[in-house]
Amino acid sequence: MSQPAAYRRVQVLPIWFAGAGNVDHSLATNEIQALCRQAGKNLSTAIRETLLSKGYQVTGPVKILSGDKTSPGLDAETRQQLEAIRIDFCEGLLRPYASVVSDQPLTLRTNAEPNPFHHQMTTPIAQVAARLGGTNAVAVLLVDTKVFFESRHKQTKRLWWNWTGGGVIATTEVGVNLAVVAVAVLAGAGAAPGPIWIDPFWHSDNSIQHSIALVDIRTQEVLWLNRQDFKHKEARDPEILMKTVAGTLADLPPIDQP
Repeated sequence: MSQPAAYRRVQVLPIWFAGAGNVDHSLATNEIQALCRQAGKNLSTAIRETLLSKGYQVTGPVKILSGDKTSPGLDAETRQQLEAIRIDFCEGLLRPYASVVSDQPLTLRTNAEPNPFHHQMTTPIAQVAARLGGTNAVAVLLVDTKVFFESRHKQTKRLWWNWTGGGVIATTEVGVNLAVVAVAVLAGAGAAPGPIWIDPFWHSDNSIQHSIALVDIRTQEVLWLNRQDFKHKEARDPEILMKTVAGTLADLPPIDQP
C-alpha cells in the first residue's frame, strides 16, 4: 500500500458479526441476543470513527449483517453475494494464517515489510458495492468480528478457582454445547454452524476477535490485512470495543488531510 491517499474513499461492506455466550441462570439466550444487537451498533460506530480519525472518508452507512435473513435493504441475491465474499475472505484469505490464542496482531500489507504478501479476491466486489449504494469508493473494508460473552456465574466461578489456586476452569462439553446453541439461535439456524465446534475461540472467556482487510475495489487486490484476538476483553463495554477496533486498525496507514 505505497500510496494510501489513493484509497481515501472507503466503503465498509456490511460487517459480519457473530456472538455467543455461556447460557446459564445468569445469562439467558435472549440476553445474549440483546447484547449482540447493542455490541453490533457499538461496533459499527467504532469502525466509522476509527477510519475517520485516520483520515479516510467513509462512503455510506456502516451496517451490521445480521444472521436472520431480514436485514433491511438487502435482497436475497445481495445476501448471497455477500456470503460468497465472506467465504472468500475467511477461507481463501485468512485460512492460511491459522488463528492462535495470542494477543499479537497479524498484520500483512501489500509490498510492505516485514510481511509483504499478494492476494487477490476471487469473488466480484464492485458489483456488490454498487448494489449497496457505493458509487465513488475506491476501496472496500471487509470486517468479520466474533465476540464471546462470559456469564457472570462462570466469571465468578473462574475467578474463585484462580484465586484459590484451582487453575483456569476448563469449559465443559455442556457449556460449549450451550454456547453453540446460542450462536445457532442468533443466526436463525436449525443447527449449530459446523466450524464453531472446532474453533477454540468459542470455548473462551470474554473475548473479541476482529479480522479486517482493505481491498482495492477495481483490481480486488488486498492492500492491508489484520486479525487480532483480544482475550478477557468485555464486548459489553463500548469503550473496550472501541479500543479493540483501534488496536486492530492501528497499523492501517493514515492519510494526511488535503
